Amino acid sequence: MRLVTQRLARQLVLVPLVAVASYFLMASLPLTTETDAKRQVSKELAASYQRDLGIGEPLGFMRPWQKLFRGERLGTSAQGITGDELLLKLSGSVGVGLMALPLALAWALGFALLRTRWRRGKWATLGDVVPAVAFGTPVFIPALLLAPSVVERGNMLPELCAALCTSVWPGIFLGTLVGDSLETELSRDYVRTALGKGLTYGTVLRRHVLPNVWPAMLDAVGPVATSLLAGSFAAERVFGLPYFGQLYVLAVLNKQVAVVVVATTTFASLLVLVSLAVEVLRYAVDPRSREATT
Repeated sequence: MRLVTQRLARQLVLVPLVAVASYFLMASLPLTTETDAKRQVSKELAASYQRDLGIGEPLGFMRPWQKLFRGERLGTSAQGITGDELLLKLSGSVGVGLMALPLALAWALGFALLRTRWRRGKWATLGDVVPAVAFGTPVFIPALLLAPSVVERGNMLPELCAALCTSVWPGIFLGTLVGDSLETELSRDYVRTALGKGLTYGTVLRRHVLPNVWPAMLDAVGPVATSLLAGSFAAERVFGLPYFGQLYVLAVLNKQVAVVVVATTTFASLLVLVSLAVEVLRYAVDPRSREATT
């Protein structure tokens, strides 16, 4: 477990760096009114804004965290939020991501099997065309196509539709990696030997091929999880879900520095936890990772 601990420690160092960087980036933006981006606010309001956020003070970047731990409302207007409210909205986005994860895995498995079959037939070009189309299609486009059925007619749950739209690109990405790895393993000598001994194709696939494909899938779980969480921002905005994505977008638009800093740091911490879960899963299912740590 030493290697896992070392990787986790390296990633944990990034969390305070993200917090400080996001604070100074947001604090450096010009303060303007909500209605007219070209007209500066009064000096009194600007001074109150800077004082409330600790801008210009030696340890001013600690001000959002002081307010958070005191239970005060983050932000300088009605768009502010408490720590409990932020965690509640984050749990909503995580719920959408957890709904999207099995959908992405289903997309990945289905596309990997189809890609393997297409390589052998007249549909071979689809194996390259489908990923290109999926990668080049922003999340908000399928979300906008589904929005009328969700918002106007109420035929489907907004959370389910957001998860569906969010899962397509990560699923195709994961399916491409798994399909290539699957194709490589199927061409190896041990597969032909196992088939020559009388084992069925399904048995060879389940017992010998898939265990060698798992590492490629685990390598992609981290980026896929990141894509699911980041992609939910756009989907939540389209479907009007009042979760973490909408909170973050509104905080950036309204220049709520404290909200952006805490939300960005929370999101970075969540990604570290996801990475830790992937490493633990790899350690549990991949014997080669355990040999590397010994």
